[in-house]
Amino acid sequence: MPQPTKHYPSDPTEGLVVTHVEGVLSLRLDRADRRNALTDDIVLGLIDIIDAASSDEAVRVISLSGSGDHFCSGFDLSLRGDDGEKPRVGSTQRQMRWHINRLVSVMVEAQTPIVTAVKGWAIGLGMDIALASDFVVAADDARFLAPFVSSGFTPDSGASWLLPRLVGVARAKDMILLGRRVSGAEAASWGMIHSSVPADEVDQAAAALVNQLSLAATAAVGLSKMLVHKSLNNELGRHLEDEGLALELSSRSDDFHESSRARRDKRDPDFTGR
Repeated sequence: MPQPTKHYPSDPTEGLVVTHVEGVLSLRLDRADRRNALTDDIVLGLIDIIDAASSDEAVRVISLSGSGDHFCSGFDLSLRGDDGEKPRVGSTQRQMRWHINRLVSVMVEAQTPIVTAVKGWAIGLGMDIALASDFVVAADDARFLAPFVSSGFTPDSGASWLLPRLVGVARAKDMILLGRRVSGAEAASWGMIHSSVPADEVDQAAAALVNQLSLAATAAVGLSKMLVHKSLNNELGRHLEDEGLALELSSRSDDFHESSRARRDKRDPDFTGR
């Protein structure tokens, strides 16, 4: 097992609990009294930690979850006071670039796979960071909601990019323009998330996925994630070149050679993530 190359504090900021055990970096939103609504510090903490983990050879998978009965109710707008002073034009878009937009980008671009467990509500930014994950396991009765238009403003944090790619344009419009609430079971049937299970089985099902990925050929997993995302914007010729490069890199990994030995010895491979 690769040794940790970076330090992940057990409590880097209020409302976010971080643990790092045996290749698994676990991030838990911990503001149950506010349905795990996000603060500026939590968003910035997630950005820094996920960014660092994506280049840490000791981290093979990231687990994301929320405390209590809900995953995340979005950004905590109660913390944004109104001092009566009109902000400078462009203030919102300038702040978003290094804030919530950066968080979604870091999650999508990280080669480290991210597994998210969703119970209860996943609203707005909470929904978007779940959908920016690679695998979402939700309770059958979990609720995904894009409340933007119904609140009088337009989508942010990647909602209008993520949803059409996951569920198609018609269903994305249903959620964004009409504010349709989608259950975990329905989200799974749409292909919006990986799977849904009864609420009391969410943690176990997510942990099984985390364990599978923590034992997988890490380089191949990360490069494959990159290829899937790049395919959405690549033309075929360029994408075939990217596949060739990824194959060249992955076939030079220790895990590839371990797979060859395992086939020869007729046993399961013992991948080390190298």
